[in-house]
Amino acid sequence: MAPNSVDDQYEGCREKMANLVVKKYLKKEFKDASKKDNKNATPPEDNLTSDHLSAIYIYTGNHVYNKFTNAVRNEKQNYKDKTFEWYSLHFFLTDAIQILNKAQNACISTFRGTNVKFNLDVLNKDVRFGTFTSSSLDRAVAKGFGKVSCFEIITCEGANITKYSNYPGEKEVLIPPYETFNIINVTNRTDENNLWCNTVYTLESTGAKSDRNCALFNKPIKAFFKKRLQQLKHFICRLFPWMTICK
Repeated sequence: MAPNSVDDQYEGCREKMANLVVKKYLKKEFKDASKKDNKNATPPEDNLTSDHLSAIYIYTGNHVYNKFTNAVRNEKQNYKDKTFEWYSLHFFLTDAIQILNKAQNACISTFRGTNVKFNLDVLNKDVRFGTFTSSSLDRAVAKGFGKVSCFEIITCEGANITKYSNYPGEKEVLIPPYETFNIINVTNRTDENNLWCNTVYTLESTGAKSDRNCALFNKPIKAFFKKRLQQLKHFICRLFPWMTICK
């Protein structure tokens, strides 16, 4: 479950974090990249700001992707110790995903292809990617990124960022580090000859796990209960999707 993930979802401290980022981190961390990407990014829509758009544009570019992705997956302690190098990008990406996700008001079926071989004995196990994870609405696009281990994903926390991406043709859905999944199926090409990948893992969203939620502030009790209610809603909607709260 990616135990070292920087998985802050800012439940209960969004305004505090926004103020902290703007006053302390934004100017230094976005620096040259922000100037360059503000020139090319799509004008703000969907209740997003220019900072949200810069974050998406920076993330979907080629300059910081690998370094940032690895940092989010592994630097949990640095985040708490205030030595993390990516507070602004992490916050504005997370906030953008949450704003777009709220507008979507629905889970999304998406695909991810990799050239990495993963463990096969994982059926019914709970997992999370533990970093911002790119996927595509188009299976053919996902396949272009790898054919060894692939994922068919039902994400309920991710958001379609196609309109604001460096590469809109990739039809990207961005999944946040804190989203959790259950592996409901694992299929191999040895079992199904025309499978689109060597191994396909089917993941279904089960909620969120945010160990570092509001880690730079005192954790609010309200956020704790809100998180638990959110997880309960995901569980109920998997069993009874017709209920009013699931629409």
